[in-house]
Amino acid sequence: MATLLLSGSRAGGVSDSRAASVIGSQSRLDIGREVGFLGAAQNPDGGFGGARGQSSSELYSGWVAMGLAAAGRDPLSLRRGGHTVLDSLRAEASSLHGAGDLERTILALHACGASPGSLPGGDPVGKLLRFRGADASFGHLTNLTAFAILALRAAGYPPGSPVLHGAARWLARQQDSDGGFGFGTRGGGSDVDDTAAAAQAIAAAGVHSGPTLARAGEFLIHAQNRDGGYPQQPGGSSNAQSTSWAIQGLLALGRNVSIVTREGSRSPLGYLHSLIAPDGSVRYSRTGAQTPVWVTAQALTALAQRPLPIAPVRPR
Repeated sequence: MATLLLSGSRAGGVSDSRAASVIGSQSRLDIGREVGFLGAAQNPDGGFGGARGQSSSELYSGWVAMGLAAAGRDPLSLRRGGHTVLDSLRAEASSLHGAGDLERTILALHACGASPGSLPGGDPVGKLLRFRGADASFGHLTNLTAFAILALRAAGYPPGSPVLHGAARWLARQQDSDGGFGFGTRGGGSDVDDTAAAAQAIAAAGVHSGPTLARAGEFLIHAQNRDGGYPQQPGGSSNAQSTSWAIQGLLALGRNVSIVTREGSRSPLGYLHSLIAPDGSVRYSRTGAQTPVWVTAQALTALAQRPLPIAPVRPR
């Protein structure tokens, strides 16, 4: 399962003009069924659980908001019992604990076109900044620092701001010798999810080239499995969430993911498409279908070819 509370957790997009040109050059998959599956899974409070019929959680609701916005569907256009996903996110504001929860919620609010300041209980951006250390990292973790950059970009921080610049510099120093990044700090072992998140964050902070991103890109390219998908750890079995992270990371680096293959395999987009069930949900892997709402929401961001942060369909 993808990392962080955010990733399996991931106006301001990541390198907006570059991402748009890459996206425009690639064929889109039909994602109407996935959107329909998520709509059918919405609870009466407007939120979402890990699977249809499960109680709402801000974790799953946040990712659904981002997935819908990435697919070009206004998250607030889906209502159940008169409530939207934004209503659910606001109702669960008191359940946010830690930097990861704050980061994910800020990204979700942005995808809904809502200001972070509209969340009850205080501005989540201010709360997030309290986790910033003297070394410019957040929680002294690669994962939290990467998503802090993405969340602050969603909150309106410009790429050249001192907070983002310092965090990106700290992040770059955590790159492992193989070009990847891990959850913690340098030397802890690289994985696909965190490498993709770090790549998106560094690009979002205004760095679009250089050895750090080039090496991260090569790590992601070489981590692809022969079925076209990606594992969380290189050499493991492919899964939908890690494949989604890899796609978003490569997009942030300006790569055309539709031609990323290994020894004649399908592309990572093709792998994701092969996991779509008849009801529109995306299976976690060929052998598992856990948390289908979460997996489908994260896969949507990749199928729509949108790196983080996801811009709102309709700013409010």
